[in-house]
Amino acid sequence: MQFFKDIFEFLKSLTFIDYIFFFAIIVLLILIVTLIYFIKINDEVFLNKKDKENLETTKEMAIVKEITKNMVNKEPKTVSFTDYEKDQEEKAIISYDELLKHDNNYEINYEKEEVYDDLKVKKIDLDHLIMDKEENPKPNFAGRAISFQKEEAFLQALKRLQNGLN
Repeated sequence: MQFFKDIFEFLKSLTFIDYIFFFAIIVLLILIVTLIYFIKINDEVFLNKKDKENLETTKEMAIVKEITKNMVNKEPKTVSFTDYEKDQEEKAIISYDELLKHDNNYEINYEKEEVYDDLKVKKIDLDHLIMDKEENPKPNFAGRAISFQKEEAFLQALKRLQNGLN
C-alpha cells in the first residue's frame, strides 16, 4: 500500500505543464512505434512487389527467348497453290513491255490552245473527242523555245553590254 501512496503523492506534486509533457512523451512513443511498424510492413510489401516484378520479367524474357528460338529454327514454308491459283498467277504476270504495248493509243483532241502567262488553256473539241496517237509523236516546242527574233534581240543586248563593260 505504501507504493500506491508514494505514486499518489508523486502525481500530486506534478504541475499542469508536467502532465502535458508526460502525455506528449507517451504520444511520441506511440507514434514512433507505429512509424516503425509501417516502415516494416512497407518494406515487406515493396520486397514482395519487387519479387513479383522480377518473376514477371523472367517469364517475359523466357517467352522472348522461346519466340526467337522458334523464329531462328523455322525454315521458310513453301507456298502450295491450287491449280486455279497457279493458272491465275501465270496469267497475271505481265512485263513492262507488255504494259506499254497494251497502252491506250488514244488521246483527247483539242480545238485550240491558249497561253496566259505560264498557264496553258486547251479547249476540247467536243465533236471529235478522241483521236489515234501517232506511233512516234513529234515533240511540240511551240511556246517553249525562244523565237528567232527574241534570240537575236537577246544576242544584241549581250553585245551592247559587253561593249559597255570594255
